[in-house]
Amino acid sequence: MDIVNFKKKFDPYLIKFLDKKLVDYKDYTKDAFILSLIAHTKKLVLSAGKRVRPYVAYLMYKSAGGKQDEKVIKLFVGLELFHNFCLVHDDIIDRGLERHGVATLHKHVSQRLQNEKRICNIEHVGNSQAILIGDLLFAWSYEILGLCTDFDSKKLYEARVAFNKMVDEVVVGQMIDVDITTRKNVKASLVDQKMMLKTAMYTFVRPMEIGLALASGKSSLKEFCAHFGMSLGMGFQIQDDMLDIIANPKKLKKTVLSDLKEGNHNFFTQYIFDFGTEKQKKELSKVFGTPVALLNGNRQKIVGLFYDSGAIDNGVKTVEAYFNSARKSLSSAKIPITYKSKWSELIDYIEKRTA
Repeated sequence: MDIVNFKKKFDPYLIKFLDKKLVDYKDYTKDAFILSLIAHTKKLVLSAGKRVRPYVAYLMYKSAGGKQDEKVIKLFVGLELFHNFCLVHDDIIDRGLERHGVATLHKHVSQRLQNEKRICNIEHVGNSQAILIGDLLFAWSYEILGLCTDFDSKKLYEARVAFNKMVDEVVVGQMIDVDITTRKNVKASLVDQKMMLKTAMYTFVRPMEIGLALASGKSSLKEFCAHFGMSLGMGFQIQDDMLDIIANPKKLKKTVLSDLKEGNHNFFTQYIFDFGTEKQKKELSKVFGTPVALLNGNRQKIVGLFYDSGAIDNGVKTVEAYFNSARKSLSSAKIPITYKSKWSELIDYIEKRTA
């Protein structure tokens, strides 16, 4: 099953869980406004999203001989809910306005409050409600993992260990991400560490380990999870940063030039600061922390800076190298050929993405 068909199979389980929660919460409050905010969470979760994390967990589960498809997919709903918790909080931190063509949660709440002419600090309350709904998503993810009894207790323990490591890593990665916005200069090693924790470990390595733990926990495949997941994850993040610069905003369906807006150092800004001319460094410094409206007004010039400096060309080559490293790791992995082809298709799918 490829990632597109997995999403079709996975989403009904996700919808069933969210619908049950929406019914349950009517026992807690009859307030239509509060219930509507929780309902918007479902819309945001289902608006798009590739389901990458549950898919790689599922694919690793099957690659290691797992047979309980329905039970494991129900469990992996928790991974997707945790990811959406991260997105809700990330959107507040980044002051994002749109994701997958849908208003981000804090923006949606603020707009509703404004439309109803509420008497409050609208922006603050919008952020506050989004934080709280993010907390619900986090709690739901732990509920699914914590209450599961469909697998052997040892397997569940190992899966929970990997999940908890994933939570720790992505939060620390996000803390680094936030902190470096306060620094004029950073080292490339810190940018790499951020990418490793926020993306490679979170999106690929740990979900793969969770799938492996639930299937068999074969120690011979742990090395594959580490090497393959790290390579694919680092390539994925650098590609993501590049799309934030050069992609068509309408296709990307989220706020573009977000790192520049926040003054956030990434692979491409770091390249200019490390290897660009003095003029290019000064030009980049000028647009760090610039409001998104001004960035968009000068978008062509800003994109040109990244091309002219060689940052984009270097990024393309680096992404290609990481994806090729993932392919090399896959070629030597001791997994059935059927699933090797699915992992290969996933690399191709990610490599060709435009959003």
